[in-house]
Amino acid sequence: MNASPLPTSPEIANPGEMIRRPLRDLLRQLPSLPVTEGGQPDYVAADPDLLVRLAESAELALQIVHGGFSAIGLQQSYTAQQIGGGEIRTSHPAAVGRLMVEHGEGPAYAQALLFECRRHTAD
Repeated sequence: MNASPLPTSPEIANPGEMIRRPLRDLLRQLPSLPVTEGGQPDYVAADPDLLVRLAESAELALQIVHGGFSAIGLQQSYTAQQIGGGEIRTSHPAAVGRLMVEHGEGPAYAQALLFECRRHTAD
C-alpha cells in the first residue's frame, strides 16, 4: 500500500532498462546517421542496424521524459499551498515550467526520428 499522500506515476520501464542511458546513446549515435545535401537525415542510405538502435534509444528516452514530466506535474500541483504559505516563491514553479517547455522540444524531435527509423526498417 502506498503511504504517500501523492499519487504515483505508472512504472515506465523495468529496472534493467533504467540502467541504460538512452539519451546519451541517442546523442552518441546521431553523428553516424548520414544526411542529405540539404542537411536532412538520409534514412535510405543509413545502416538498418543503426536505425534500429536509434529508434530503441529514442523510444526509451521518450518514456523516461514523459514519466518525468508526469511526476513533475504531480509535484507542481501541490505547490499552490506552499506558495500561499510563503514556503515557495512563485518564481520557482514558473522556472520549472519554463524548463519543461524547453525540454519538451527534444522529445518532439526524438518522436519524429523514432517514426522515421521504424518506417525505414519495417519489413
